[in-house]
Amino acid sequence: MRVAIRGRSSDKHPVVILAIALFGLGLLSGFLFRQEIVGQNVYALGVSLAGLTRDEAGMAIQARAREVERGPLTFAAGTRAVQVSQADMKLILDDGRMLRDLDSYVANRSRLLPSVLLKLGARKVMAAPGHVVSQDAERAFNKIAATLSFEPLASRYGFSGRELKVLPPEPGQIVTAQDVKQALEGVAGTRIEVRFSQTAPPPSKNLDPLSLLADFSTSYDLKETDRNVNLVLASQAVHGKVLIPGEIYSFNREAGQRTEAKGYRYASVVVGDHLESGLAGGICQVTTTLFNAAAQAGLDFPEVHAHGIPVDYAPPGKDAAIAWDYLDVKIRNNTGSLVVFGAWVEGGKVTVQVYGKPNGRTYELVPVIVKEYPAPGKKPGLLVETYRVEKAGGVEARRVLLLRSEYLPYVPTPPK
Repeated sequence: MRVAIRGRSSDKHPVVILAIALFGLGLLSGFLFRQEIVGQNVYALGVSLAGLTRDEAGMAIQARAREVERGPLTFAAGTRAVQVSQADMKLILDDGRMLRDLDSYVANRSRLLPSVLLKLGARKVMAAPGHVVSQDAERAFNKIAATLSFEPLASRYGFSGRELKVLPPEPGQIVTAQDVKQALEGVAGTRIEVRFSQTAPPPSKNLDPLSLLADFSTSYDLKETDRNVNLVLASQAVHGKVLIPGEIYSFNREAGQRTEAKGYRYASVVVGDHLESGLAGGICQVTTTLFNAAAQAGLDFPEVHAHGIPVDYAPPGKDAAIAWDYLDVKIRNNTGSLVVFGAWVEGGKVTVQVYGKPNGRTYELVPVIVKEYPAPGKKPGLLVETYRVEKAGGVEARRVLLLRSEYLPYVPTPPK
């Protein structure tokens, strides 16, 4: 029995010797591989320097500084942000100060330490002063400040999806050109935080809940990309618009002149008795949808026009043409309460909703073909009268002529 015990004890000696040797080797390696490196979880302009030598960290700082200078830069204040290109800003970073400050983060450590250990603790951020060398620096500062600023909002109507709600008051935000300039005193990356001050919202208004008065949709082709971009832009001139009693809505006033700078594209427009490419083509579908929804809500129309020929998204007498310099769609709020429009372009449908206070009546847009004008090889021209029929309890109470339209004979567009 004693022999067996001595045999097991002697087997442990090689293991102990190996452990001691490995421990000694580790100490020796740690001593031999010690070097001046960056630790303390240091970042410069958004790049980690942990585990780099001073020379490596210096090169990383300079490379990152040139990258940040090339831009674009994002200036942010509160919930708003604006992106600025190098061409507009011409920012130069003083990375020399960062290189001088780098020594305070360098210490003699083993390079065998895993980098994850050097990133423990609170992050330390090195920033560089920035200088704008553009001759238009002040204009750039003012433009950024204006974009990041906004007025406070009182309680108001707004949409959550397609549901109209009363939104609570919101404070405003003021950013000055000096705030933007001061933010450049410590640039820590391509996103630059700018200080701001809040302004209190105005006193709350008691807004009554409104009901859906009308909902009308027209269909569009999802494949007509350029035309559909125009539809989205035009719908923005309708969505969320609030009319007080007696107020007149003008599409041209709300949308402004349609230009390429605003994002409008070329698509088919009706010119006389045919289609041709034109800037902002297709937006008449938005005004047509608006016209039908507003008519079904019982609103009045100081101005509305039909196209020269029928369109494929609405029957004759129910379309509403628009042109910047001579055709408009105007709608008067003839009710005794606020009216709110909502507009959406999605899923192949242009939809307009009208909210207000119900009056117990319903309205229907009724076109009547009064006369046809035959033409060889063409669809006949038409004379159409469009009425808004008012009903009480399902019985017609009044019929008002809204529009008299003359359509030219035309050759139908071949199916796609």
